[in-house]
Amino acid sequence: MSSDKLMKLSLSLNGSSKVIVEFGMGDGRLLKKFVEKGSDIKLKTNITTPTYVGIELDRKQFEVAEGHLKINENVILLNASFEEVLPMFPDGTIDQILDVLPDPEFIDKPNQKRWQSFYETVYSKLKTGGLLRLVTEITNDLLEPIEDEAYYNWVNWLSGVFRSIGFTIRDCIDRAPHEYSTRCLTQFMGDPERIRIVTLDLVKGHHEL
Repeated sequence: MSSDKLMKLSLSLNGSSKVIVEFGMGDGRLLKKFVEKGSDIKLKTNITTPTYVGIELDRKQFEVAEGHLKINENVILLNASFEEVLPMFPDGTIDQILDVLPDPEFIDKPNQKRWQSFYETVYSKLKTGGLLRLVTEITNDLLEPIEDEAYYNWVNWLSGVFRSIGFTIRDCIDRAPHEYSTRCLTQFMGDPERIRIVTLDLVKGHHEL
């Protein structure tokens, strides 16, 4: 990460604008939609211009995102791991975080110990009332259709983990937001019986921003 981007990030965090972060932004198409609309991750228009921070580890995807978003004063794109970037934010400085289809290492049951610790850090970086929107999926090893019981048991387990961290479940939707479009979401939504998606809106405390 360049020193000028880190300086820009530091200045943004000290400013008065809303700070919106996307983990694993891929080719940046979803972040571009927010920027063009001047909206937050729920596609609500902001009164003031937010600072958008997109983080992507894959260099090729990052370069595509740079092309999509070009030069924009209120956008900071970082080619790095979000595990590396997140500690750079002081506690209580992020308004919203978007995490769409995280890698299994950051959501699957066998890796819970690792990712629960990471999301505890996420919780500390959010402002009181700040929002983490998580869009994730369940499949089985044989790629067979997921029965309702298995799906809702999984959603309840996942919700319970985030409640134990301190989050309030503000909303739970059995699909991805209709307005969202990414390469992987398009692929996954084409097989809704074997790849079942949930969107969790997780709020720090009880007052949503």
